[in-house]
Amino acid sequence: MIQAPRTLITNRLILRRLLLSDAEAVFEYGSNPEVTRYMVWRNHTAIQDAVAFLEQCTCSWNTGKEFCWAITVKPEDQAVGTISCRIEQSEADFGYVLNRKYWGQGYATEAVHSVMSWLMNLPDVDRIWATCDIDNRASARVLEKSGLQYEKTVPRAIIRPNLALTPRDTLVFSWERAEGLW
Repeated sequence: MIQAPRTLITNRLILRRLLLSDAEAVFEYGSNPEVTRYMVWRNHTAIQDAVAFLEQCTCSWNTGKEFCWAITVKPEDQAVGTISCRIEQSEADFGYVLNRKYWGQGYATEAVHSVMSWLMNLPDVDRIWATCDIDNRASARVLEKSGLQYEKTVPRAIIRPNLALTPRDTLVFSWERAEGLW
């Protein structure tokens, strides 16, 4: 089983394992319809939604199913978002969410770059990929700035329950070891 680092440190951020004490911060952005618009999970309606998410993250980390870090801005230790990845055989995929107050400052790109760097240094990971809704241009730009290449558009691929109950077109971005480093 792969052992993920408990923390990843960048110039401006510390990505660390999530704690139950992050529930209020997670609820703050998880209940914001603007933030959750393109997510694959429903908008949080109660603090218990955030607590359940955090409990799930702990379980998934402990089993190696998924590694989820809180995104914190130095020197504060408050979660302003999360980023997570799943590794299966030679592939890894990831996703992220960021509190609206922190959009447009390069934090998402910095967090993605950090997780991708860790994944690229795992010798068995040959492909890293992420998706975003076809209308989420800001997220597509983050993925491109992080070194992923647009791969394809998958029609009616993912339900984004805060937008529609029918599957929506999804953009796929990826990096492959054969392509070299970014």
